[in-house]
Amino acid sequence: MKAFLKITALAGFVLAATAASAQTVKIGLLSPFSGPFAVWGTQFKQSVEAFQKVHGDSVKGSKVEVIYRDNQGDPTRTRQLAEELILREKVSFLTGFSLTPEALAVADLITEAKIPAVIMNSGAAIITRKSPYFVRVSFSVNMFAIPIPAWFEKEKIKSVYLLISDYAPGHDVEGALLEGIKKMDVKVLGVERIPLSATDFAPYMERAARANPEVVYMFMPAGAPSIAIVREFAKRGLKEKGIKLAGSGEVQEMFLPAIGDDVVGTVSGFHYTETNTNPQNQLLRKTLVEMFGPNTIPDSASVAAWDGMRLMYDAIAELGPKITGDQFIKFAKGRAWDSPRGPISIDPEEREIIQNLYLRRVEKRDGKLVNIDIMTVPNVRDPWKLANPNAK
Repeated sequence: MKAFLKITALAGFVLAATAASAQTVKIGLLSPFSGPFAVWGTQFKQSVEAFQKVHGDSVKGSKVEVIYRDNQGDPTRTRQLAEELILREKVSFLTGFSLTPEALAVADLITEAKIPAVIMNSGAAIITRKSPYFVRVSFSVNMFAIPIPAWFEKEKIKSVYLLISDYAPGHDVEGALLEGIKKMDVKVLGVERIPLSATDFAPYMERAARANPEVVYMFMPAGAPSIAIVREFAKRGLKEKGIKLAGSGEVQEMFLPAIGDDVVGTVSGFHYTETNTNPQNQLLRKTLVEMFGPNTIPDSASVAAWDGMRLMYDAIAELGPKITGDQFIKFAKGRAWDSPRGPISIDPEEREIIQNLYLRRVEKRDGKLVNIDIMTVPNVRDPWKLANPNAK
């Protein structure tokens, strides 16, 4: 608390220090680099390094230094590290943020310090309304449910069972999916909210199997939990019973080898498909493989880190190394560019990503498990914000 109270008093000091070191722009990246969600930190860091290999580590003569901090996925530690980065390291930007509680932990801090935070993952819809200095280049998780009702309609699905991770993004996805199907002839046979700390998904999947829906729809944080729940679906024999599996980021390409061929046919709504032929995606994949080996695969964290760096680099190039938080936010609003995922822009009102959503299906091609696009929903805005214009 004491460190936080220093922020207001030291705001002038921070600006002065930034001006004094005008030729170096510091970016503080906060993410888990250890623990169950460490994959986020690895993917962020590799993508940042790949971006800087392609675009250099300076912008118009000003060096860009990225400072990495392991927050271990803990909100309290995230806040402490953010204070250190602002006060001691004099960063011009904060970025990273793998989980929603991490981002929410710094909302009032960045508002006081007027330090912009570029969110590279945390997906709860409400986040960007918690501080005027948040800009999101990843997604609002509500978006992932957008393509699913159309698939239900096409496949004539009449029943579904939901397995949802019990935290804010999971609740958002649950609400968006239920809203999307409420006018359809689809019966919801059950909704289970699974604690974030859960490692044994057998009881949940067993109950889903007993309900015998046509589709099990899941939402879990990407990494060890998502791999485990898809494995449990296969282990419990739901596929053999004719039950289909649908989700979002649980079946990103990098996780598929750990799951196995039972995942073939799984459908997901997501904002990035690794097999797309966009030039920026080909450049990202090529650079990652060159730097980190032939088995390196980009995921949603890789794409968001690439795009977050692009946004910050473009702002520094236009506004110079002494860029303030207010200048950056004004610059970011309405900004549009070509991402590895496809065309994207920043909503000028919400500082939220606008992007295509894709319905994908896992297939095995040339002996490799991959996601293949089967439908595109263009230029999606966060549906929660559209439905709740005044919520904070």
